[in-house]
Amino acid sequence: MAAAPAFDPPLRRLFEALRGGAPAVEPADLDERRAAANATMLLVHPGPEPGVSVEDRAIDVEGGRILVRIRRPEAWAVPGPALFFVHGGGWFQGNLDTAEVECGPMASAVGCVVVSVDYRLAPEHPYPTPLNDVVAAYEWLLANLEELGVDPARIVAGGTSAGGNLVAALCLVLRDRGLPLPCAQVLDVPAVDLTLSSRSMEEVGAEAGLTKAAVGEYAGFYLSGGGDATDPYVSPIFAADLAGLPPAVIVVAEHDPVRDDGERYLARLHDADVPGFAIRVLAHFHGSWIIPVTATNRLLQDLRVATLRRAFDGTLVP
Repeated sequence: MAAAPAFDPPLRRLFEALRGGAPAVEPADLDERRAAANATMLLVHPGPEPGVSVEDRAIDVEGGRILVRIRRPEAWAVPGPALFFVHGGGWFQGNLDTAEVECGPMASAVGCVVVSVDYRLAPEHPYPTPLNDVVAAYEWLLANLEELGVDPARIVAGGTSAGGNLVAALCLVLRDRGLPLPCAQVLDVPAVDLTLSSRSMEEVGAEAGLTKAAVGEYAGFYLSGGGDATDPYVSPIFAADLAGLPPAVIVVAEHDPVRDDGERYLARLHDADVPGFAIRVLAHFHGSWIIPVTATNRLLQDLRVATLRRAFDGTLVP
């Protein structure tokens, strides 16, 4: 029998405490599942960022309307930098509030505008709607740079999990359409191979945290409209050519079935002469550093702050 995964002790103690309670029963109704998952995420919400204003703006997209949330430091130089952020949640859950948990206090820590997008969710809105919404929101950002006080040369696109997938696909779409690209892409635990063919799917796909079965379910939601898992805009790792994409910073977790997705994607980017960096966080599962019980929580925030500052001042790549 395989040994239990060696989690960071605070995480292990958290698991043991949770297992000691009543067994969790996942709601059958999808809206109830979303509400429960989102509520769990918000248990670790750090609260309002001091000195940061928050505005939700509705924008029209093909077939409907979505929200973007603009977090802006009250004191900053215009035009300034911006982080365009896309939340995770398996393409079927997550919202603007959970995006704040995943993103962290970047507006105040870095001194940048943060624009988050509340894309429509699968399976009610399968591929390509979530990606189209993200592209439309990015185009909205580009069209409103002056109003928002954003420097077009200092925009970073970042996302977590399914959001990392959507940001990687966004960069491909922007490049293919000849539109301005972000100066960097920051991908946390990205799922970029929806064929589930990474070796880590078998090595760690049945342990605590995200499982292979869950990734398969979420990918099924996303592709329920007939999308092809090998389409590069669905699984960016299958793009024939990754040349010309922005530099990438990728963070993966040791005990995560999509771990190898991020590492394989970095190798593909390097093959295409795109600079990038990846870090594998040992003793953690899928994005578990958002839980503020380990040293990793703040250290990963520090890494993101440093990444954004380097990207914004043009020193990410020497």
